[in-house]
Amino acid sequence: MNEHLSSEQISRWMIGERSAQDEEHARECPECAAKVARFESAITLFRQSVQDCGERYARPDIPLPAGVRRARRSFAARPSRWAPVAAALVLLAAIPIYTNSRERRRQAEMARADAALLEQVDVQISRAVPAPMEPLVSLVSWNTSGASHTGETR
Repeated sequence: MNEHLSSEQISRWMIGERSAQDEEHARECPECAAKVARFESAITLFRQSVQDCGERYARPDIPLPAGVRRARRSFAARPSRWAPVAAALVLLAAIPIYTNSRERRRQAEMARADAALLEQVDVQISRAVPAPMEPLVSLVSWNTSGASHTGETR
């Protein structure tokens, strides 16, 4: 491997997904070995500080800092602060429900209008003669026996 390890490769290294090529490169390349070591030490220090902080504040005999106590009291002691948040959440949940029901009503109205239009078209199509020509139909007698007007018989 000629190139140095990328930040993605180093990140995968830290979570245990390193390839044999990455390990070999880190052993041979002092620059990459130093990057990996710095990253590992930073992660180790961070992990240790989080554990220390958690242990420190979990013990009842050690008082919490004033800012942490004040923040805990303000939310726990004032549930009325949660009322506007809850109202906003209810409103945000109701908006999609309202718009969905409105859309369904609109689609139902369109379906009714389409059905009425199709019924009108069906009435017009099922007529034997168009409406303007109906008076003429009564003037003409149709010969249903099969004979033509010239007197020929078949």
